[in-house]
Amino acid sequence: MAGKHLIIGSGLAALSALRKIREINRTDEIRLVTMENHPPYSLAALPYLISKRIDKAGLCLADKSYLDKMECSLEMGKRVIRIVPDAKEVIYQDHSRENFDNLLIASGAEPITPNIGGLKKVPFANLHTMDDCDRLQKLLVGKKEVAIYGGGMISLEIAAALLEAGYRVNIIVRSYILRRYLDQKTSESVERLFRDHGCQISSGSEIAEVRKNKNKVEIHLAKGGVIFTALLIMTTGVKSRTAFLENSGIEVNQGIVVDRRMRTNVLNIYAAGDVAEAPDFFYRQPGVSAIAPSAIQQGRIAGANMAGEVMEDRGWVPMNVAKFFGHSVSSLGLPPDGSSQVLRNEPGSNHHYKELIFRDNKLIGARFLDVDIDPGVFRYLIEQEVDVEHYKEMLFEKPKAMSRWLMLEYEKR
Repeated sequence: MAGKHLIIGSGLAALSALRKIREINRTDEIRLVTMENHPPYSLAALPYLISKRIDKAGLCLADKSYLDKMECSLEMGKRVIRIVPDAKEVIYQDHSRENFDNLLIASGAEPITPNIGGLKKVPFANLHTMDDCDRLQKLLVGKKEVAIYGGGMISLEIAAALLEAGYRVNIIVRSYILRRYLDQKTSESVERLFRDHGCQISSGSEIAEVRKNKNKVEIHLAKGGVIFTALLIMTTGVKSRTAFLENSGIEVNQGIVVDRRMRTNVLNIYAAGDVAEAPDFFYRQPGVSAIAPSAIQQGRIAGANMAGEVMEDRGWVPMNVAKFFGHSVSSLGLPPDGSSQVLRNEPGSNHHYKELIFRDNKLIGARFLDVDIDPGVFRYLIEQEVDVEHYKEMLFEKPKAMSRWLMLEYEKR
C-alpha cells in the first residue's frame, strides 16, 4: 500500500528529500506545502535581485515540469499552524486539515529583530524571503543611502549588491565583520575591500535607538555618534521557524531536536535544514546549521529514512563561501585552539590569505581569501578524516591541486 509523505517547506532541504524519496520509491504520494505564494526559489540568490544580476526566473529551484516529473504536488499559500502527531494530521491557517504517513518539517528560519527603541517608527527591512525582497525593492525606490545592521556573510552579500546597484552603504557591526568566520586581522582585509568600493563601516557598536527625522532615519550608536540614512536593513541573525509546534509534543530547543537519521522524538516525523537541531560532525553536539550544504544533506538523509532506507548523517560541518566584487571568502570547519596545529600566511594588501588547521594529522578547519580552491573537496577531507600527516605543507602551498589529489587517493583506498 502506497504511503503519503507530507513536506512542510519548499527550500533546499525539502527538495533534497523529495529527490531521495523518488530515488527509492516511485509510487508513494509526495506533497510539498509552503506558506509562501512563490514556487521553490534560492534564498541565497535574493541579493542578486537587488543588483539586477538575475530576475525572479533565475532564482527558481523547481518549476512545474520538474515537480510533475517527480510526481509531486506543490500547494502554495498554506501556512501550518498546528501539528497533531497522534492523529498524523496538520492543521492549516484556513482551518483545513491534512493527514500524512510521514512528515518532514523543513520550514526554515525567520529573521531575528533586535529590541531597538523607535525601530517600529522608521522604515526598515529584512531580506529572508521573496516577499521581503519585493518589499525592500519598493522601499529602495527614490533612496540612495542604506544602512545595514549586522556583519555576517548575508550582511556583506546585501551590501555588495547594493553597492553594485549604486547605493551608498554603511555597515554597522557590533564587533567586526565576519567575526564568526575570520580573526580580526583577516577581517580587516575584507573590510578594506569594501571600503575600496565606497562602503562605510561602523565597527564595534550596537544601535541604541533610531528616530524618524523627516525623510531620514537617525541611527544613534551606543558608543556615541549618529548615522543618517534613508533606510535600515536588519541582518542580525535568524532563528528556526517553530512557533507552530507549540503543544505538539515535538521536542524543540534552538531548533527541532533530531538524531542522525533526522528523526524527531515523535514517530514518523522528521526535520531538516534551518529548522533542525542536529548533531555536529566534530563533537556530536546538537546545533542548528543554517547553510545550504547542511540543508541538502539533511534533506537527503530524512528522505531516505522516510522512504524506508536506513541512512545516518555524519554530522554538519560549519561552512561558508561567498564572493564580493570578484574576491572570494571561504571558511570551513573549526577555528584554531590550543590543541591544533596551524599553517597560515599574513594577509597582505592583495587580500590573499590561507589558513589550515590540523589536529592529530587530520584537517579540521580552513580559511581562505582570494585563493582558488574547491570548498566541497576540503569539506570531504574534513568529513572523511583523511590522514594528511606527510602532505600538510603541500596542501598549504597548492591547496586546490593537493586537496583533489588527496581525495582521489583516499577514494582509491
